[in-house]
Amino acid sequence: MHPTAARLGRRFQNRRPLLSFRANKDYYKGNRQSALPGHRTGAPGVHINKRPGYQLLESKVRVFVAPPIEDILACPLKPYVASAAHVPRKEANGIFRGMPGPGLTPEHFLASAQRYTDQQLEKKKAEKNQQTLPAAAADARSAVAPAS
Repeated sequence: MHPTAARLGRRFQNRRPLLSFRANKDYYKGNRQSALPGHRTGAPGVHINKRPGYQLLESKVRVFVAPPIEDILACPLKPYVASAAHVPRKEANGIFRGMPGPGLTPEHFLASAQRYTDQQLEKKKAEKNQQTLPAAAADARSAVAPAS
C-alpha cells in the first residue's frame, strides 16, 4: 500500500485541518463557545480590515450578573478559610499526619524514602523465598522417594 497524497509532503500540508498544535504560538481555536445559540453569544466583536485590530460590539459582549455587594458581604460563606478557624482534632493533619510541623523537610523525606526502600526489599525477599520454597520441597521429595 502507498501513503495517501495528503501525507506525502509540504505540498499537501495546506489541505490538512489547521489545529492548534500545527499553527503558530498565537493561534487559538477556542472551544466552540461562540457557536452556542442565544443572546450575547458568538464573537464579542469584529475584525477591522484596513488595519490590525478588533472592535468590540457592546451588544455582543457577555454580561455576568451577581448579587448585590451587601448580600455578598452579609453572607456567612466566604471563599477562603480564615487562619483562625477551628479545625477538629480528628481532621487536624488529615493525610499529612506523620509529617513534622514545618512540612516536608529533607530529613523527613530521606527517612521516608529509606523506610519505603526497606519495605520494598523485604517484599522482594519474601517473594523470592516463596519461589524457592516449592523448588526446595520438590528436590527434597525426589531425594526421599526411592528410584523405581
